[in-house]
Amino acid sequence: MTDGTGGPPGNFSDILGDFSAQADAMVKAANEGRFAVSPEMGEAYKAALNDYLDSWGSNKGQFFQLTQAPELGTGPYAITVGKHATLVADGDEQSAQTQLEALQRVVTRAVEAIETAKANFNKIEHENESTIKTFDRTDSNK
Repeated sequence: MTDGTGGPPGNFSDILGDFSAQADAMVKAANEGRFAVSPEMGEAYKAALNDYLDSWGSNKGQFFQLTQAPELGTGPYAITVGKHATLVADGDEQSAQTQLEALQRVVTRAVEAIETAKANFNKIEHENESTIKTFDRTDSNK
């Protein structure tokens, strides 16, 4: 946020919104059969995305510590800085924790789209195989 109430500088939500829109487009294309990926490539994509999900999952508990006001002292400035630090971590919809949780949901949707895209690939491969067999039968009857 740019108003100093918490969150990273700039508007990370705009960036995250782009990621979210792309994940939604992947899901839609996969569900409509317009997105297909080989099982091998799908697994590679999923591994990269799951690395993020695993990392966030294992670090989320530790992130809670950042939501606690740091012990900087008892002076007015130290208290103000401590409050600001907690807002950055978990103060509003722009805070780091909120944005990371939103990114986790986007990544999860992308993983689901890849699973559907792998199924689409297998379906297309099966259809292509059937078409080729039909051609082979037609050629052998000549």
